[in-house]
Amino acid sequence: KADGVVVDTHVSRLSQRLGLTHESQPEKIEQELMRLIPENDWVLFPHLMIAHGRAVCKARTPLCERCQLVQLCPSSHV
Repeated sequence: KADGVVVDTHVSRLSQRLGLTHESQPEKIEQELMRLIPENDWVLFPHLMIAHGRAVCKARTPLCERCQLVQLCPSSHV
């Protein structure tokens, strides 16, 4: 059982891009994600975000045209 949601640079960046948080501090992002993500998914969620961040939603050049979340992502319309 996880004690929380791990927030690294990928999770932080993607959470902000996807509009899941407006916070910038990892501790505050974690608290918001813990309210949004079912507890059973707290371990898996960061791994999925990291993989998505490395493959598609890259820091400098996000590949929005390849993204499965493009219609849900407020940053894709910017």
